[in-house]
Amino acid sequence: MKNEMTMVEADIWHPAQQQQLFRSLLDAFSYPGRIQTCTAQAEPWLALLGALLDGQTTLSDSQDMLEESIWPKLEAQRVPYELAAFILLDGSQAPEMVPSLGTLEAPEGGATLLLRVASLHEESAGALRLNLTGPGIRQPVTISVEGLHADWIAARNDWVSSFPLGVELVLCDAQRFVALPRTTRIVIGGAA
Repeated sequence: MKNEMTMVEADIWHPAQQQQLFRSLLDAFSYPGRIQTCTAQAEPWLALLGALLDGQTTLSDSQDMLEESIWPKLEAQRVPYELAAFILLDGSQAPEMVPSLGTLEAPEGGATLLLRVASLHEESAGALRLNLTGPGIRQPVTISVEGLHADWIAARNDWVSSFPLGVELVLCDAQRFVALPRTTRIVIGGAA
């Protein structure tokens, strides 16, 4: 087990791996709804945090999803969710907070929420179906998400209703992730 953990940690903390993950995340934001496969030997939410964070960034982990030993490697400043640039949460639980939405002078101050979900699919029966339209999406896209509380979509749609204010969502399962920027229109339901 220890050798396996060392290999995983070595993988996600290696600069070349972090650059590749960052590039995948840029692609995900450029093409909302396009499910990306994480190339790291770790869960995407942890690997993405490793690629995104440094000593100047802020992170909230109010649900204690991160092991204490990971914090020094991330180098991020721990802050309450309302002050965090990045927030890590379990997507299966209903939202109980309002993150930073930015300001009109600095809309980039809106938080990026990484939500851990059970699974992401192009389309699947029995899962929460999200119909996506907007910039970066040529034809309407439908993705299916298992383990995402529907209240997240209602809250997110409320938070982005005063565009350019809002938040970005990154949904992560055990192997994949998808980005949902504030410019993406999300409707829960049937076919797009």
